[in-house]
Amino acid sequence: MLFLVPVVLLVALAAVGLPIVFGVGGIAMVSGLTSLGARFPLVAAQTMVNSLNSFVLISAPFFMLAGQIMNAGGMTRRIFRFATVLVGRLPGGLAQVVVLASILFAGMTGSALAEAVALGSMAIPEMRRRGYHDVSSAALVGAASTIGPIFPPSVPMVIYAALAEASVGRLFLAGIAPGLLIGLMLMGAAYLYARIGRFPSQPGGPRPPMLRATWEALPSLAAPVLVIGGIYSGLFTPTEAAMVAVAYCLVLSLLYRELTLRRLARIMIDVAAVAGSLLLLIAATSFLGWIVARTGVMIEVALWLSSSVSSPAALMLIITALYLLVGLVMEPVPAMVLLVPILLPAVRILQIDVVHFGVVTVLALVVGLIHPPVGLVMYAMARVAEVRVDRLALALLPFLIPVLIVLVLCAVFPGFVLFLPRLLYG
Repeated sequence: MLFLVPVVLLVALAAVGLPIVFGVGGIAMVSGLTSLGARFPLVAAQTMVNSLNSFVLISAPFFMLAGQIMNAGGMTRRIFRFATVLVGRLPGGLAQVVVLASILFAGMTGSALAEAVALGSMAIPEMRRRGYHDVSSAALVGAASTIGPIFPPSVPMVIYAALAEASVGRLFLAGIAPGLLIGLMLMGAAYLYARIGRFPSQPGGPRPPMLRATWEALPSLAAPVLVIGGIYSGLFTPTEAAMVAVAYCLVLSLLYRELTLRRLARIMIDVAAVAGSLLLLIAATSFLGWIVARTGVMIEVALWLSSSVSSPAALMLIITALYLLVGLVMEPVPAMVLLVPILLPAVRILQIDVVHFGVVTVLALVVGLIHPPVGLVMYAMARVAEVRVDRLALALLPFLIPVLIVLVLCAVFPGFVLFLPRLLYG
């Protein structure tokens, strides 16, 4: 049971607030020095460099950059206006707009945090003016942000593809149905909130002219179509698609004359810093995972799980519960990098599709972004809406139910996740 020591220690350090990269790196260094001795520097360097030597992984920073350019270049605001035209007159109209905009916006950011901050900054002040409570508004935006990481193109999906050697195109397709279902269920929840008086039942406020809003939004809406269509048609690889996305968003934002060169330089510096910390985290976690694997734990866990469960669905439910517990104290990417290599052998023994496993992995870990004690999206929304975190945590619970229902549906019924990949790829 010695292999559990690094995992338990890492969870404990995360629970007390130590930045995860320091916790992972420190544990990996101590474990490496103890088990490898003089070979530690060479083995650590080789393992960490090899973990980042992935062509697919290069696309993650570019997708992040494309999302930031969308925010700064006015593309996000045009998508929001288009969503207002489509569903703004429904009961709880502005809440419906937030959910629909999160689906449309997710097609480029692929990040729950980026989506929540961008939409929250636009929507919450307007919702406040129209009679929505700040806590409920922030809770809805936070819950809707879970669509971003599973809807294509998705940065966590790219990272999982590199870990599991899975097809990025299949993963992107597999995330569409769960993302749309979460959006529809959240729109249903907003409708019920309007009916019981928790949201304003009448839309109120001006609605943009339909033709003008649609015309203005078309170039922005074409960005995810260009990226996803290019990947599935074979025109370019996911990494090339990420670069195309950056070029397209950059040209469009400059044409809109809302993105200055100074602002672009600031965005590139910020994205480089975030991407650098992300890649450092992946490298450190990969080395820690290599040390854990060296103990034989992966084979032990695979054999134990495959002999203890009666069906693939039972294994997926067990793994989902584990992810939800880990998500209490750990962010999705380090949790994924640490746990996926350990769980993947058992998944393969029971012949579970790695694409199915990937969608469940990303969605289950993303739920951790909207509940305490880590809850990065929850804390971000509390700052945007200027509300207390404890009140926001309680308000999030009703909106978490649709997300959890879709998560269980994905875990138990692989056909729901794999329908589109099988249809287009065979």
